[in-house]
Amino acid sequence: MPSLQKFHANVARHVKSMDKNLTANLIRHEYIVTTRTKAKRVQAKAETFLADALHRNDKIAQDQPINSKIVANRALNFLQPPDKFEVGSKIIQELAPRYQQRRSGFTRIIKLEPRLGEDKAPMSVIELVDSEYEIKFWYTAKIVARLELQGLKVDDITQLNVQKLTKFRPEGEKEFAAAVETCKVEFFKYDPETQQVTDPEALKNLENLPVNLEYYGGDLSGSLVASKRFKTQPRPEKEQAEIPVSPFVAK
Repeated sequence: MPSLQKFHANVARHVKSMDKNLTANLIRHEYIVTTRTKAKRVQAKAETFLADALHRNDKIAQDQPINSKIVANRALNFLQPPDKFEVGSKIIQELAPRYQQRRSGFTRIIKLEPRLGEDKAPMSVIELVDSEYEIKFWYTAKIVARLELQGLKVDDITQLNVQKLTKFRPEGEKEFAAAVETCKVEFFKYDPETQQVTDPEALKNLENLPVNLEYYGGDLSGSLVASKRFKTQPRPEKEQAEIPVSPFVAK
């Protein structure tokens, strides 16, 4: 796989400018499609930049106007001058309330098929988590919608993914339930009024059940995320210890 870590000194300025532009476009559009090497490179830059910018924003007085906050936040100097006020205002107004409970893990990389053409370069999409355009959020919602229409219980790995996707998202469970209903209508031609699927192709598609149904409410339910190699056991709850009274404390 080609690497961008080693480059000639003459192109160092170009690589630095590329990192700034990719970071700005990632925050502006909340997802970008690029090669896997660039995605991994910009992920490190974007994670460090967002963590520093949000940390400095917490220390700035919130009663100031937006332009004053942008000027006071020295982490925004990483961006190009044309992108500083546009991207900085989005970080302060949208991303800061969204990531109040996060200090890291703002991005996610999803692998795609190789690019068509002669190079066949491996492609990926890098996205901001907890956004409206989050690909994994809608992909998981589609899986849950399919299982509900098939009358099957959600398997352990899908349940774990749903918990991760809705943990820090505001009203995450409510938004995920709405996304599941949207996926039923858009992907499987589900009619909310009759609560049935009438499209013949969608019905034929729903006839394809998972290979091992024991994981979907069967005997193997609850064991899919357990370690197969190490026989681990859940840690027992910690008992409350009674602290004896100090003999030096006056009664």
